[in-house]
Amino acid sequence: MFKKWLALLSICFFSACSTEEADERHVIIEDFPASYSGTLPCADCPGIDYRLNLFADKSYYLQMHYQGASENSIFYQLGQWQQNSDQLRLLSDDPQQTAFQIEKDGNIRLMDQEYVLINSPLNYELQRDKDFYAVYPNMQFNGMYNYMADSGVFTECLTGQRWFVAQEADNAALESLYLEYIEAPNQPILVEATGYLEPRANSDTGILQPTLIVTKADDIWPGETCGQLGFNESLLNTYWKLTRLNDEPIEVYQDQREPSLVLATEENRLSGSDGCNRIMGTYQLREDKLKFSRIASTMMACNQGMETAQAVHFMLEKVRYWQIEGQHLELADVEGNVMARFEAVHLP
Repeated sequence: MFKKWLALLSICFFSACSTEEADERHVIIEDFPASYSGTLPCADCPGIDYRLNLFADKSYYLQMHYQGASENSIFYQLGQWQQNSDQLRLLSDDPQQTAFQIEKDGNIRLMDQEYVLINSPLNYELQRDKDFYAVYPNMQFNGMYNYMADSGVFTECLTGQRWFVAQEADNAALESLYLEYIEAPNQPILVEATGYLEPRANSDTGILQPTLIVTKADDIWPGETCGQLGFNESLLNTYWKLTRLNDEPIEVYQDQREPSLVLATEENRLSGSDGCNRIMGTYQLREDKLKFSRIASTMMACNQGMETAQAVHFMLEKVRYWQIEGQHLELADVEGNVMARFEAVHLP
């Protein structure tokens, strides 16, 4: 009885059931949500207990419990799933993507980074659960948050799922942080918040719905969005808007340019703005190494933002490494410390 209630709760919690057109040889699942479980090998522990939830909106939750670990033994990964013929691929912010081969019996078998089955006598298969086993992530979440009429809503970046935020725990701190930065009512702003999910009944309808309980309001990043999952922007010939500098959000002042960079392939030219003046220069690029040189700028004085402009120049002189995650570019110094974060903007 309890299992039937849990399965019904989870179906109402996340989405209505739906049916996908089945592959002639391999069927991943016909009814959603679906869950898979099993214990897979671990290099430095007895084993890793996997719990995978797949939802009809193509999102997933993955819980990994490292057996024998005393602290921080449970980790969560969120993202979107794709079925590629007989393969199930999990897309997340982890550079090492996870893939499974879908077996004819409906179970899934872990593949390596080259999408090849792992040749081993050890078990690499997750069983499809007969009854749905729900995972409730407890972690730091990134998402677009907006608040209006005494109700906060959080749209999580990796899954695209939309959750209501409970008015308890550290919710007041999140609301206060949000109200400090918004420029218009109900404006969505990217936030980082630690917390956990659980089903709560809607006060009007009584229907169970996903609810985020915020235990800590970590950070807010105005001017930045989630970006597009599963697609990495090109470093070159892209307009990069500066969103964070020295782990602080960037403020764009009225009637002034936003800080930005463009690395043109032609003659390795650097152009952009420090938020006050136009900047120009050259760059040297080799794999993940990047160095700017011959940096110059116009000499116009600005009423606001001069400290930011100076910090941008200092940062450019120190850059030695670059990394792109989706539509976000991070620049780091010689020791690998991230100094700046940019977001790709597609200009009209």
